Amino acid sequence: MRDLGIFVEETLEEMDPVISCQETEYGWRGLTQHGEVLEVRSENGHKITIPTEIIVARRGQAVGKRRVVQESTIDIDRYLFYFNAAVDLYKEGRLNEALEMADMGYRIAETARGKYNRAFILLALGKWEEGFSEYWQCELSKPFLRPLVERAFLAGLRPWRGEPITGKRVLLLHSHGFGDTIMNLRYARLLRGSKLVVPLELWRIAEQCVEVVLDLADADYFCPMMHLPYLIGIRSPSQVSGRPYIKASSVEWKETSRRRVGIGWSVGRPSDGDYPRAVPLEPLVAALGDVEIHSVQVQDVQEANRLGVITYQYKDFMDCAQVMMSMDEIVTADTAAVHLAGAIGHPKVTCLLSHWASWRWLARWYDNVRLLRQPSPGDWDSALREIGHASS
Repeated sequence: MRDLGIFVEETLEEMDPVISCQETEYGWRGLTQHGEVLEVRSENGHKITIPTEIIVARRGQAVGKRRVVQESTIDIDRYLFYFNAAVDLYKEGRLNEALEMADMGYRIAETARGKYNRAFILLALGKWEEGFSEYWQCELSKPFLRPLVERAFLAGLRPWRGEPITGKRVLLLHSHGFGDTIMNLRYARLLRGSKLVVPLELWRIAEQCVEVVLDLADADYFCPMMHLPYLIGIRSPSQVSGRPYIKASSVEWKETSRRRVGIGWSVGRPSDGDYPRAVPLEPLVAALGDVEIHSVQVQDVQEANRLGVITYQYKDFMDCAQVMMSMDEIVTADTAAVHLAGAIGHPKVTCLLSHWASWRWLARWYDNVRLLRQPSPGDWDSALREIGHASS
């Protein structure tokens, strides 16, 4: 009979290795290839021998193992200094300095997280050719491998890397946010014979641009919608065209003397390290004044109703688009709502951006959308005071 411990260890996933380690007063620490810093502490104060391999456990269950490379000249403290400095400078908008720090950190240790952060700094600088290239490379492997992309690999599909695809079939993937897919539907129609994997919420608007399917299908290549602009040749923000590309009819309502304003204020699934996109609802409602306010999102219904906002249980994005086309104006945070309002060509849209906002808005994705940015971090009050001027 085989020893259970040996069997478990042999079947564990091989995780990214520890590429540098050093002894500490409390034990040892190591830097992984992905860029994670591991801290190993002695429970009894005795010196810990740095191993050649470690077992990784979560909630008491072994989930993987890592090789440990002890002979390395990487200075972990210096690496962390430049890595953290790059992130801080990026958030402050000091992008050239951020890129310099990112480069210095990457020269010390070529980690996946260092490369990923560098890609976003390049995108924010408008250097889309280099930035998108690195971004796509990062997302082809862990830790940035998206679940649907991983499934495409397991199904034997090949990633499109920009090579000629005349006569080839490309399977497009909704593997990022709803807004990212809506934003890039304009390019899906350029790929003849392609199909797009989307959830039902996007089906009715996406089918105007491309054949849609609910799950993976046979194809010569796959491509996440987020990376489609780069792979079809978009190399700078100036190449983006802002014309509408989705059609939506309006809802017939009784006439009213009050203006109708559709609003979006919160993020459906916020993630760690994301731009601070959510706008406080109560000040937003107050800033809009004497208007009839309608929600163009599905979350936060209870809070919205408390403040007199009319809410809906939208079945999909087309339902929302039809309500939007019945509004006199749309005011929304940087969520899928602004991409939908832009794509359908609503004539009056204001997008509220945080001071540290996405690199996406370097491009004029939608000619009908006015951007209104915080003058300083966290200062929504000043931005909201400008709504009236932006709407006039």
